[in-house]
Amino acid sequence: MRRLTLGLVLFGLTCTHALAFEPWTLAERGNRGYKQPSIQWIEGATINEVENGTLNYALPAFEGDPLWDPLNAKPITPDTKYGEAVQYGYQLIVATWRHIGPEVEDVNMRYAGNNNACSSCHLGAGTMQYSAPFVGTYGNFPQYRNREDVLGTLTSRINGCMERSMNGYKLPPESNEMKAMQAYMHWLSQGIPVGASKIKGRGLKLVNRPMIRNNTADVENGAKVYEAQCAVCHGENGQGEKRLDANGKFDGYTNPALWGTDDTYNTGAGMYRTLKAADFIYSTMPKGATGDAPILTDKEAYDVAAFINQDAHYRPVKINRNVDFGDPKVRVPDQDVMGYYGKNGELMFPDEGMERMRYKVGPYKGIIKQKPAN
Repeated sequence: MRRLTLGLVLFGLTCTHALAFEPWTLAERGNRGYKQPSIQWIEGATINEVENGTLNYALPAFEGDPLWDPLNAKPITPDTKYGEAVQYGYQLIVATWRHIGPEVEDVNMRYAGNNNACSSCHLGAGTMQYSAPFVGTYGNFPQYRNREDVLGTLTSRINGCMERSMNGYKLPPESNEMKAMQAYMHWLSQGIPVGASKIKGRGLKLVNRPMIRNNTADVENGAKVYEAQCAVCHGENGQGEKRLDANGKFDGYTNPALWGTDDTYNTGAGMYRTLKAADFIYSTMPKGATGDAPILTDKEAYDVAAFINQDAHYRPVKINRNVDFGDPKVRVPDQDVMGYYGKNGELMFPDEGMERMRYKVGPYKGIIKQKPAN
């Protein structure tokens, strides 16, 4: 019988792009040799001839509203084995806790360490622009991963989230669950050229980089922003908003926990990094009545990200996080635990040698690498 350690949730497949903070640092490692025009999502359009350097692309159709009613929405697929896999993959994304969560009846299926869903981070079941979408994901692997410094597969990318954002265990590569998740991503990526990266809305919007270079995140202001803009959905103490079924039984979260419970992401997740969290928040939160974002300023997103991820807020610790981003050439600047020790046993910070909190809350001037002159 498998026992999961304390679990906490997602924000972590958080953008399947593996680029470091400065994309130029990966120019040689990640170059796929394919140069394509930009791809823009246009409602009702299909892939067609290039118009002004842009391919028009429409997502496969959904029944229902994937953002506001994800459990009742579903992708439209043929009644085939492939279609069944896509449907199951969709359910795994929007109701992860029901199928592989820490409280499912079959103990052998308890892979996730928390009761949240992949769609807690990949909004609209991975279909929303600038919300860590899965559109185009399938054809972007194999992919250089700067965190592990390897050429990674889609399987390893999904399992990275299982161990970090979901604080659980890896899915077996040949399991129905792994195949179903990949089938769903394949279905969303149909028509997108292999290796395409210039897809509008594929990544996250970025908070103002000159601002974060020169300013420390203000945790106290972040607390005020959280109280005013975030607590109504995520709880006063970051505990999230639980969902109950018709019998009053716990049925996952309407809005995910961010800290303070066994149902949030661990310290190895992308959302634990201040800049990654700030970009995600700036791009997607608060959703509001229409789902419009951003409504926070760059500074508000930066400050509230630091507040959410401060050391005083409880969350599980990812073991061996010091091996992440082992190559300083492609290290992200907000990785606050570095990977080797000095002569006297002190923890060393490659390149800059600054105190840990500079990597955690900035300012990032002197940490963010500058592109060398030609």
